[in-house]
Amino acid sequence: MKTKLTKRFSNLIAILAFLALLAGNAFAITNSESVVSPYWQSDSGSYTFIAVSHTSLSGMASQIGLTVNAIQNDQSAFGTAVTFTIESGNTTRIFIVRTNQSTINQTSISSAQFIVGTTNFEHGHIRIDTIATSPTSVTGDDGLNGDGYRDTTMLSYWGTVVVEANTTGFAMEFIGDMHDSAIAPAFDSSSGVDVGGPAAP
Repeated sequence: MKTKLTKRFSNLIAILAFLALLAGNAFAITNSESVVSPYWQSDSGSYTFIAVSHTSLSGMASQIGLTVNAIQNDQSAFGTAVTFTIESGNTTRIFIVRTNQSTINQTSISSAQFIVGTTNFEHGHIRIDTIATSPTSVTGDDGLNGDGYRDTTMLSYWGTVVVEANTTGFAMEFIGDMHDSAIAPAFDSSSGVDVGGPAAP
């Protein structure tokens, strides 16, 4: 009897976990707009590196367009934002660097995207937006773009701030991405900044 109850309880927990996962993913698709990272920096001895990967999961469009902005603490842009389309199964590298960076530049890494600004110490946050004006309703109410959703929150993001002198640094956190990062309370719809993801409120 005890074994049957334990088995039923385990099955119930598994079903509830599956439903929670399913509901979380559906929320990300219907409420997604942006992905943010709370910190980046660039100066004469450091730069920021970000990688964006298209994981080719079911439900994703084979091409997803996005714009990456490095925003300083005074809300001005650090350099020019980069806009690109990432295809299924690919990873795009983005570097936020100072002007005249000798080793990390468009000549040495021609396949990467670059946001280039002043050599002074600057820092702020990253905002990543979908290129489509309505990423969840591109071709109708179902939000599908032919083969899937054009949704930046379904992409995989990771990054680091690199200190060049000793090639160390620290990892960046991304909020609203596919990694179930929890959204900060200040980024709710009442603040005017909508950020969605599987764990977004």
